[in-house]
Amino acid sequence: MGVTNVDSLLENHAVSTLRDAAQLMNERKAMQRVGGSSVRYFRTDSPGAWLWTGQIDTVPAAAGSFSGLARFLVILTSGTSVALMSSCVVEVEGSTDGVTWVSLPAATGPGAGNWTLQDAGVINAEPYKSKYELRLDGPYNEYRRFKVQALSSDPVAISTTRIL
Repeated sequence: MGVTNVDSLLENHAVSTLRDAAQLMNERKAMQRVGGSSVRYFRTDSPGAWLWTGQIDTVPAAAGSFSGLARFLVILTSGTSVALMSSCVVEVEGSTDGVTWVSLPAATGPGAGNWTLQDAGVINAEPYKSKYELRLDGPYNEYRRFKVQALSSDPVAISTTRIL
């Protein structure tokens, strides 16, 4: 008889990630000079069923011909908040034929496959925007699709640009 690790279920991972994002927002909010309790948070889903669907058809320089890669810049844009506080959750699915899709877990460590999402950093910071980099890995020419959910201090528009 096996035991299921409830924390490893995808739904629980998403809930845990959102809970962690809310905690981070509360910590940032508490450091504000102007009443932290006055800041509201908004949840925004990416437009449409999937933000992007396609093949991972770039071969990384250090990998063999059977490895595929696609990198994206996910951009959250606020209409009113210059210093946007945000966090982002991604759901990624994969397919070998573009018809049958399965949910893919995030990479769990260095060199692990599937996908990773990270803050693009403050070096490229722009007013009204938060940027995240999404990296999709897997066998060359396999299909991937993803959607995004943002938790932010202002309603945002979600867009994506493929950078590799």
